[in-house]
Amino acid sequence: MDYTGLLYELVSIYSPSGKEQQVSERIRKMLSSDLEADQAYIDEVGNVIGVYEGRSPSILLCGHIDTVPGELPVKRDSYEISGRGAVDAKSSMASFLCAAYELKKASFQNRIFVIGVVGEEDRGDGIKHLIRGGLKPSYAVFGEPSSSTNIVIGYRGGIRVKFFFQTESFHASSPWMGKSAVEAALELWAFIKKYNEVAIGKERKFDTVSSCLTQIIGGESHNMSPSNCVMTVDIRFPPSITSQEVLHQIGEEASKVCDHKIDFKMVVEDFTPAYTAPVNSELVTAFRKAIKEVKGTSAKLVRKTGSGDMNVFGKEVKVPVITYGPGDPKLSHTPNERISITEYVESIKIIKQALMELCKQI
Repeated sequence: MDYTGLLYELVSIYSPSGKEQQVSERIRKMLSSDLEADQAYIDEVGNVIGVYEGRSPSILLCGHIDTVPGELPVKRDSYEISGRGAVDAKSSMASFLCAAYELKKASFQNRIFVIGVVGEEDRGDGIKHLIRGGLKPSYAVFGEPSSSTNIVIGYRGGIRVKFFFQTESFHASSPWMGKSAVEAALELWAFIKKYNEVAIGKERKFDTVSSCLTQIIGGESHNMSPSNCVMTVDIRFPPSITSQEVLHQIGEEASKVCDHKIDFKMVVEDFTPAYTAPVNSELVTAFRKAIKEVKGTSAKLVRKTGSGDMNVFGKEVKVPVITYGPGDPKLSHTPNERISITEYVESIKIIKQALMELCKQI
C-alpha cells in the first residue's frame, strides 16, 4: 500500500467546507477495497465512515475532510507534499486510514471507527451529527496538526458573532449630523480588539481571550453616510471564562456605542465550547509511550489556542479523548501548507503502536 500516494491523492482533491462529496466518496472506495474495512459508507450529512469490527474497548479515529477555501497548487517531492489541506488536516486523516489498515493486517482484535467528518472548518455539522446519532466509542482520537511528538489535550472555545447596525443616512458633506453605522461598528471593534492587547502580554495564550475581525460590509453610496453595516468577529476564549461573560461585556459596550440612536443586533452564528481533556487517561499514557518508542523522545502535552471537534465530542460524549496528527499547526490556513513525508509516516507508526498499547495486544 502506497501511503504517501494515498495522502497525495487526498490533498489533490479540493474540498472546502460544503464541497466534500468527491473526497468522501474517494475515501469510501479506499476503505471498501485496498484498506479492507468491514463497513464503508457515507452518512446523511456527508461523513465518510469506515468500521473495522472487533471487541471492546472500541476506538474512534476522527479526522475532518474539509478545508478552508482557497485552492493551492499540489506538489510532491521526496521530502514533502504541499497543497490545501496537507497540514489541516488531510495528513491526519490519511494517518488514521493507514494506521487502521496496519492494525487490520496485525490482527488487531478491537473495534475501530475511522471517520472523516464534514464541516469542521465551518459549523461542525459532521461531528454534531455523529453525537446526535449516539456514537460512543470507548476512546476517541481527533486528527489535527500537533507535530508527531505532541499530544493536544486542550483547546480554547470559539464564538462566531455577527453584528448588525442600522441607522438613518445623511449627505456625506454633513458628517456632524450623526454617527454612521460603519463608525459604530468600528468603535465596537476597537473595544473587542482590546482583548488582543491583553493576550499579547501573556506568555500562555491558551488562558486568554482573543478576537479577529473577519468581515465588515457597509454603505450604499460614495456620497452618503452608511446607514447599515454588518460585522463578523471570531472570538476565542479559555475554559476559565464563559462565552456568556464575553458576550455580556460586548453587549454592554455596544449599547454605549449605539446610544439608542443606532439599531443594533448581535447574533451568535456558531459556538464551540472550551475543553481540556484529562491528562492521565489511558489514552494519553498509550500515546506518550508510543511516541517515546518510535521517536525516542518524550511527548509534550499541548493546549492550543484554536478550537476543534474534540471540544464538542469531549464535552458531550465524555470519553477519554486527545487530538493528534502530523504537521506544523502554524501552517494551517496559510498559503504555505506542506507536510513532511517522514513525519507523516512516523505518525502512522505512532498511532498503530499507541492503540496496540491501549488495548494491550502484540
